[in-house]
Amino acid sequence: MVLYPDLAFLLNSLADLMALSATARLAGLPLRWKRLLLAAALGGLYGALCLLPPCKAAGGALWQALAAALLTWVAFGASSLFFRQLLLFWLLSCMLGGALLAVEELVQQGWDWKKLGHLNWKVFFLVGGGCYLLLSVVFRGAAKHGMRGQLRRCAVEYRGRRAELTALWDTGHTLTDAVTGEPVLIAEGEALAALWTPEERQVLARLPEEGAPWAMERLAGFRLLPYRAVGVSAGLLLCFQADRAVIGKQRYRRLTVALSPTPVSDGGGYAALWGGEEGAGKHAA
Repeated sequence: MVLYPDLAFLLNSLADLMALSATARLAGLPLRWKRLLLAAALGGLYGALCLLPPCKAAGGALWQALAAALLTWVAFGASSLFFRQLLLFWLLSCMLGGALLAVEELVQQGWDWKKLGHLNWKVFFLVGGGCYLLLSVVFRGAAKHGMRGQLRRCAVEYRGRRAELTALWDTGHTLTDAVTGEPVLIAEGEALAALWTPEERQVLARLPEEGAPWAMERLAGFRLLPYRAVGVSAGLLLCFQADRAVIGKQRYRRLTVALSPTPVSDGGGYAALWGGEEGAGKHAA
């Protein structure tokens, strides 16, 4: 089979875009299409270069791993869950690539169901089962909540900027704002990165080490929100008032958003916690 570089670029770009978008959805990440398209184009360029005789060595396992890491970084940025995102992207790419190769083989040789009997089913079930176990272990928390229908798509607007993320609707999350009396959305600072100025990003990056009071002194428009949790008798969260927010199908004005200094999800399937009722609240719009 002769595969031309331009066709290889197109096919690899489409395959990478499918794998990256699936990674984002399974990991509860916002679909930032500009970054996804750029990463997919880089993946297509890498696939096309591997066809050129001087660059065939670039198709080795080490170079493929480096390319996958680069595409993951371009698509989703650096975060504490980077390696989980990389593993998910790699697994999805392998599964998608295997499916495409199987279809290509059947199409080239003529579609004949009898040929399925010649497949090595031991390898099929071993590899498929291994991928399933890895996905189940790494993303078991997200899968569990997703099946229960507890994940909600969110959008937060602040000072003319907008960030999209996934929240877990948790009935055990009862934190409310003493000022407004309304439920509080607790989100990871990294998931709201689109809202911050470069200076704010630098301060918030040190939030886990320096603490909420230190960060509030350096940020305008933020305040401290007292809270209690298991193992924490009296804590403080850095918070701000979002101009608008959408959680699921509900819209809110002036919603209090608190920043969690640590990840709120063990599997990366969501980046925020919400305990408000499914119906509209006082500030809904």
